[in-house]
Amino acid sequence: MHRLRVLSALLLLLPFFLIVQFGSSLQFNLMVSLAILLCAWEFAWLCPLGADLSMAISTAVGSLVWQWSLIWGFAPGAVGPLVAVGMLTRALAAPEDLRTGVFRAAWTLLGVAYVGGLLGAASLLRDDPDGRQLAYLAALTTWAGDTGAYYVGLRLGRRPLAPRISPKKTIEGALGGLAATVLIAALGSSWIWPRLSVTTALWVGAVLAVVGMLGDLSESAVKRAAGVKDSGTIIPGHGGVLDRLDSLIFSSAALYGLVWMGWV
Repeated sequence: MHRLRVLSALLLLLPFFLIVQFGSSLQFNLMVSLAILLCAWEFAWLCPLGADLSMAISTAVGSLVWQWSLIWGFAPGAVGPLVAVGMLTRALAAPEDLRTGVFRAAWTLLGVAYVGGLLGAASLLRDDPDGRQLAYLAALTTWAGDTGAYYVGLRLGRRPLAPRISPKKTIEGALGGLAATVLIAALGSSWIWPRLSVTTALWVGAVLAVVGMLGDLSESAVKRAAGVKDSGTIIPGHGGVLDRLDSLIFSSAALYGLVWMGWV
């Protein structure tokens, strides 16, 4: 299982690096669109009261519309109300009980904002003049944090971090993830993302580490509510796409916020 996990990660990293380094902004945005489509699709089927095809399609389409509204400079805030109206109208017309219909409408709206709204920020990062640096910063620090948390938690983990949400996550693992993220952020400041000084990279790495953990725990809470271990089975050794990108969904949005405020 461990070898399969490592092999799957390497196979995913290669196309990512090729597109970031040699691809255009459009090609990068299309890659993000694929990730959003798969994550939104998985999220819809995690609905604790059950989902159906129309709900999954609404979540995926709404998430993509949100992403491309961000890219084209339109007001993405209009996407949420449109999705809400559509799903609530469906709830009134569907034969299912009203409580289930309203809950599914709220779940769809949450999925659109969560996946399309947060992960869509990755496209805005790439459109920055230093977009390649920022894309590497978001991805490499997040994946370093995930890796550090996994291996340190596996070897040294004793005290549970959030037992109600994810019993296997430990405080020791969280500290290992924090250390790995900050270390990679500092090392990369000299040649991968020279936009950041070492001092800036240290505190940005710490912020991304904490935010990434929150993203991981948030997805774990969703899976706990749904009563499943993984969001899907598409990535051998990892589970679903949402399982692999849960931390990056939060950290890419956080990094864009720091850039937008002029702090990075």
